[in-house]
Amino acid sequence: VVTALRSDGFFMQTPSERSDNDDMTSDGIFVYTNAAPMVAVGDLVHVTGQVIEFFEFTQFDNVSTIAVISSGNALPPAISLDGLTPSPDQPQSAIEFERFESMRVEIAEGTVTGPNQSFGSDPVAEVFIVAGNARVFREPGIAFPGLSGLPVWDGNPEIFELDPDRLGQPNVEIPAGSSFSATGVLAYEFGNYELWPVQYSISPAALPRAVRTRAPGEATIATLNARLLYDDIDDPALAEPVPTAPEYSAKLYKLSKYIRDLLHAPDILALQEVENLGTLQALADQINNDDGTIVYTAHLVEGNDISGIDVGFLVRNSVTVNSLTQLGASETLSLDGSLLHDRPPLLLEAVLSNSHAVSVLNLHLRSLTDIEDATEGPRVRQKRHEQAMSVSNMVQNLQTGDPGIHLMVTGDFNAFQFTDGYADVLGQILGTPADASQALLPGSDHVNPDLINQVLMLPEDEQYSFIYEGSAQALDHMLASQALQPFVSDIAYARGNADAPAGLASDASTALRASDHDGLVLYIRAALSADAGENKIICAGGSVTIGGSPAATGGAGGPYTFSWSPSEGLSDATIANPTASPQLTTTYALTVVEPATGLMATDEVTVTVSSDLAVTFDPIGEFCANSPAIDLSNFVSPEGGTFSGPGISGNMFDPTETGPGMHTIVYTVSTGGCGGSSTQEIIVKQLPVVNAGENRAVCFGETVTLGGSPTA
Repeated sequence: VVTALRSDGFFMQTPSERSDNDDMTSDGIFVYTNAAPMVAVGDLVHVTGQVIEFFEFTQFDNVSTIAVISSGNALPPAISLDGLTPSPDQPQSAIEFERFESMRVEIAEGTVTGPNQSFGSDPVAEVFIVAGNARVFREPGIAFPGLSGLPVWDGNPEIFELDPDRLGQPNVEIPAGSSFSATGVLAYEFGNYELWPVQYSISPAALPRAVRTRAPGEATIATLNARLLYDDIDDPALAEPVPTAPEYSAKLYKLSKYIRDLLHAPDILALQEVENLGTLQALADQINNDDGTIVYTAHLVEGNDISGIDVGFLVRNSVTVNSLTQLGASETLSLDGSLLHDRPPLLLEAVLSNSHAVSVLNLHLRSLTDIEDATEGPRVRQKRHEQAMSVSNMVQNLQTGDPGIHLMVTGDFNAFQFTDGYADVLGQILGTPADASQALLPGSDHVNPDLINQVLMLPEDEQYSFIYEGSAQALDHMLASQALQPFVSDIAYARGNADAPAGLASDASTALRASDHDGLVLYIRAALSADAGENKIICAGGSVTIGGSPAATGGAGGPYTFSWSPSEGLSDATIANPTASPQLTTTYALTVVEPATGLMATDEVTVTVSSDLAVTFDPIGEFCANSPAIDLSNFVSPEGGTFSGPGISGNMFDPTETGPGMHTIVYTVSTGGCGGSSTQEIIVKQLPVVNAGENRAVCFGETVTLGGSPTA
């Protein structure tokens, strides 16, 4: 029975009543006609030809006879594929998919695990799928069959492909994470089994998905692999791709839009795969041109990569950069003496906009490419292992130099949050190296205290930044020092690259697929601050309110707990602003804790108990006898006392009342049984008497001397 039509052939399947009902063999086959087939779905046909394997796809070829016996026949029921079929377990049967080849199949609740691929002749191509309702992830170990005695990853054998338009259905862009249902036939093409639907329905995943905006007092650090950000100038010394001017312009705009709209312009952005400082500054300029409120400065040091890609930073003008240091550029690989770090780690030391001092180490480590290769594999594994050892030593040197360092190690690690079975790159850098049962190349612990992988704060289904052949995986990480950890408030990937169809990389109108890695943003809250208030002086038996206004700021914004010590003489030792009534001079220590974050801060205030108040009266200066009155309260401390002396009315001194001379003014404070006074002398000067002389009459041309005797 004809089950589906293609432009150059058709699928047919044994009618149900004639099936051998053998689950291990297929009842279907493709008939290649090399032209539009002259049959219809539901036709019962008799075909004569040669059965061949066309690139491992079984089909009728050299067809000599196609006879339609009847039409309108019922189609055989579709085989239901689900979370258990095809099998997700290894060893998977060699015919797990082949037994359904060219047969009708259906998926009721499938998941797209990788977005549309893109090829020159097919820019919106197949997607990776599973027949179950959850996407699949990279897991620990070496890909099946692995090596004896080491962890083995099954390779997610349940993944296959969906080609929406292969049988003439509408073609659509489908992001990873989408759910779908489909009915069609199972075919084989370019080394993969594919579902070619005759009908399908997609519930697309929502893209893009930006990270949240900063809360008050928060600052952000982010990482993004920019994926081959090269300028449009050919450098003959580099093995580099050279984009056209329009392609370069489009790439800059897409990255700008992704950084602004999805990452919300982080305070510090660590970037990988950037050609040079000029290219990175061009990106900074593009961002500023697109939004004049965002000003970035580029920081990059050239590395060793033969294709010219480097690591660098974009830093906003609200951040103070203290230093930029490249590490390990001259280290060598033990196997052959070649340079160990193609993209040497780059350390940025800076103060964030919320006054938080941080050190950010930007990494781009050796990829997993050729790790399974019989020839290149051993070198790839050793290089990845030695790079991890090198970085772990860098981390420990930084922690030894400053035990309280607020260190963030970030970038494209090209490594998972677990061992890959050959080496545990991340574990080595974290301070939790794999032993010989977990990695072919076991590590050694160089890091104490351990770093903390922030990606593990995310839900498990959010722990990915890249998709390889349908398996989601985390390659881009944030590792925080123990001292920085209490100030970490959140972490999130900005979705719009890894899940987006590959063909959108050339679409300048959207931020989608600006790269093939999703950017990762870490939020850092302001340090917790305690304020016990200004030192106070009281008289014996007196009291005063202590604690700042407010007594605590920073952290996640509260609520806070307060604890004053000693508690004697306080109205309540657990509130922000207690009343202090000590009998003797006492220094009170305030401890503020934010339970939600575990942050703690302290401050002190001294309440001095005195029988005599310390009264100050600052010098005032000299005045003329006709000067206006002056307010003396601006020259004394503490407030609330009284003034006495000539020319005094309340707090005012009036020179016109006193007349010329030196006048003694006393300021007296008396409260709570103690008091004090202070004195100042105020000089009032006599106004001068001016004598211009007598009026006189003179003749024209005559001279005369003016002025009296004396003139003043």
